Amino acid sequence: MVLLILSIATVALVSMSSSRQLDIRRTENLLRSSQAFEYVYSLESWAANALRNDSRENKLDSFDDSWTKPLPETAVSGGAMQARLSDLQGRFNLNNLLVEEKPSDLDVQRFKRLLIELKIKPTVVDAILDWIDADSEIRYPDGAEDETYFQQKTPYRSANRLFADVSELLLIHGISQQDYNKLKPYIYVASAYAPINVNTAAPLLLRCLANDLSAKDAELLVRAIKHQPFKTIESFLQQDAIAALGINKQGLGVSSANFLLSGTIRVGKILLLFDTHLNRRENGLITLVKRQRRSPDNG
Repeated sequence: MVLLILSIATVALVSMSSSRQLDIRRTENLLRSSQAFEYVYSLESWAANALRNDSRENKLDSFDDSWTKPLPETAVSGGAMQARLSDLQGRFNLNNLLVEEKPSDLDVQRFKRLLIELKIKPTVVDAILDWIDADSEIRYPDGAEDETYFQQKTPYRSANRLFADVSELLLIHGISQQDYNKLKPYIYVASAYAPINVNTAAPLLLRCLANDLSAKDAELLVRAIKHQPFKTIESFLQQDAIAALGINKQGLGVSSANFLLSGTIRVGKILLLFDTHLNRRENGLITLVKRQRRSPDNG
């Protein structure tokens, strides 16, 4: 009987000890997660200051700017952090496709060229426009509205509003995961119309400005821009490689308002990867548009 009581007491003590250790680890992880997020806020302040200072120095945005230099891995209490800023307007804003509830023909044309370059069917543009326009009328011939999405295994409605996140593309009829993965490095979303910054655009995106701009010329153009960024769109359009192509300057610029802060923070065993979309107004005011965690396999 005594042995039985001792055995029960021992099991109870071991259980209590294990539970206590689990509580301690859980509390420790919560504290470290909280600490990691404090570092996120610090990095966002660092980025905002860098962008504010840049707006005071000049109204041009290019790879020459000091904000493009990444913050190397920096030791912090309990771990390390690193971050970099990039220009979102070196990409294509999906919401540019619709202006005042009407398709922007020039932007639609440019986006279709991007799709073709990436070997994605350009006909998906109809379904994309249906996703963001306010009505429920299906665009001919490849559009999609509620009646298409109601037939899915898990039914849902068309958004009928501008994109809030690029991941919405995965919900749109005709767009596969593979298509999305190919598109993602070249797109973003901002609520207001945002010109493409030719000083920070990738060669592939520059090729989408005209049908006849070769890959070689686009690469040479980007190299020239990195050596000497353009101060005006007019000077960009006068370059030998594109002067004869008749590129419309609408929707193009040499400055930016939308930036992406990407950071990695390690505190103990906690790994936190995040992306923060920052908007900079003409007066230098910085606002946080969106913050979201990033999974390790999303780069």
